[in-house]
Amino acid sequence: MADQYISTTVDSEITRYYLEQYLQNKGTKPQYDEKINKALQMWDERPLDTDNLKRVTTQFSPDFATLYFVSRIYINPENRIAQQSFHSHVTALRTQRVTEIFHIDEKFTSYLIVFVPGYAYERDPTTGADFALQRRVMGQAGLETLLVKTDEIGTIEKNASILVNELTRLEKSHDKIILVSTSKAGPEVALAIGKLMTAEQLTHVKAWISIGGLLRGSLIADQALKWPKSWFAAIGFFFKGLSTDVIGDLSTQKRREVFAHLHFPEHILLIQYVGVPLSGDIGEHVEGRYKDLREHGPNDGLTLIADELIEGSIVITDVGLDHYYLDREIDLKTLAVARVILDELERREKGKKSDHSQEEGGVQKARRHHS
Repeated sequence: MADQYISTTVDSEITRYYLEQYLQNKGTKPQYDEKINKALQMWDERPLDTDNLKRVTTQFSPDFATLYFVSRIYINPENRIAQQSFHSHVTALRTQRVTEIFHIDEKFTSYLIVFVPGYAYERDPTTGADFALQRRVMGQAGLETLLVKTDEIGTIEKNASILVNELTRLEKSHDKIILVSTSKAGPEVALAIGKLMTAEQLTHVKAWISIGGLLRGSLIADQALKWPKSWFAAIGFFFKGLSTDVIGDLSTQKRREVFAHLHFPEHILLIQYVGVPLSGDIGEHVEGRYKDLREHGPNDGLTLIADELIEGSIVITDVGLDHYYLDREIDLKTLAVARVILDELERREKGKKSDHSQEEGGVQKARRHHS
């Protein structure tokens, strides 16, 4: 499904049928076909957002809604091309892995990959929020990387300002920057480039990859603000030396309101790399939160998946991964996502040059005609 091999358990018989039979055009149960057809005629005409996916969840099941989400994403031509390219690169890199050395084409080495880390990235590097693996792999492949030193327990607004200052500084030395963020860093980047900086100030930023971005907050944060969970959260954060301010900062009420007023420069290529777990993929590290969110629709164990999306962006889904993206091939997938965005940037650059050449040709013809 969507160029991905799926091997897991699902939460209902009709969900299994939808995946194994319906989506493969191998319908064998007319009663299921009729029910699914009738539902999709309605849902396919509606936005792929949190509210509608919750309704699909209620009508069928969380796993059904999750698979429907992946299917709808894949229908979009740009998403489908990116998805196919992603898996093609993963396959090629998997073959190349015997050398353990990956190389990026020299034409891409002019890009600076700027990583914006997630929450408590220094205190708990085991989460991968510091992008240590990604920075190492990309550096070995020949790409220049930089980690923005945000306040690991600071507010989204504070870290957005830090990022603005860093991008302003980098403008003097780098004219091709790709931003990469994860989790809480997602809304930090969104605020910086969607409100705090103008398109003119961001001409050197060419793309942004958001990985599991909490762009519209998390219902887990909403729950932690209510008694008695707020009490347990306060104790837990206290003993870890962390501030509970992050909970209110990531509430859906606050983040959705902020996000609704953001406007991203058209020249910045936006890509979301979205982990999409099914119920059979959930591990102990995220099981409790996943179950807390199930009734609200497809989620990755920390946020609702549809809340990660930005209108007009390119979306790459990875079925089976939750919010922590624990995968033995995450190094390959890191490079594969990078190649997708680099290839797309190159394609767009060639398109601009072609358009410019045609315009110049038209001007020359007009001049000759005038003569």
